[in-house]
Amino acid sequence: MEKYFLIIITVLVLMVSGCADPGVFYSVWNGNNDFARGDYQSANIAYLRALQGGVYSDYISYNLATVYYALGEAPAAMTEWENSSRSLDDDVLFRTIYNRGVLNFELGRYTEAFEDFKNALIINPGDMDAKINLEYSLRRMSANNNPVESSASSATTSDSGETSDEIRRVLEFIKRKDSSTWQPVEEQEVEKGVRDW
Repeated sequence: MEKYFLIIITVLVLMVSGCADPGVFYSVWNGNNDFARGDYQSANIAYLRALQGGVYSDYISYNLATVYYALGEAPAAMTEWENSSRSLDDDVLFRTIYNRGVLNFELGRYTEAFEDFKNALIINPGDMDAKINLEYSLRRMSANNNPVESSASSATTSDSGETSDEIRRVLEFIKRKDSSTWQPVEEQEVEKGVRDW
């Protein structure tokens, strides 16, 4: 029964895909399954095969970058995330920039990580992980006396440890966005009879 269910889903996906090459969708599907199983080499091959189709390259490049990241191939991951950063889909763009920030942070490139998390928050201002990582990057920059380079941003840290105008503006932007979306617990209505465990 499951075998027929998968065949029906595959046929439906191919019918919805219209004129696009069905081999691309099959390769992506295989790549997704291989990645979920932890078989990164097979997922890599499937995504590379899908890229040859020439459609949805931003989505496929994002998936391929994720595989390279899982394999510890930082330069290849950065290259593919650069390709997927041209996407018109905000979700793909956000995930690309956010993940690039994570990798930059892991590589000790705190200035680049700060810029990536800041740009990710411009796309999705409510993402808590991006906010937290932006602050981690800022703290690491300050701890390492690693000022934000003027080519990447006009923000620098002064000798007295005060944050610069641009960093302050970013933090104020986040604070304004949070204040418009978060409500104090006292203001939230709690249904009567419902226990909050």
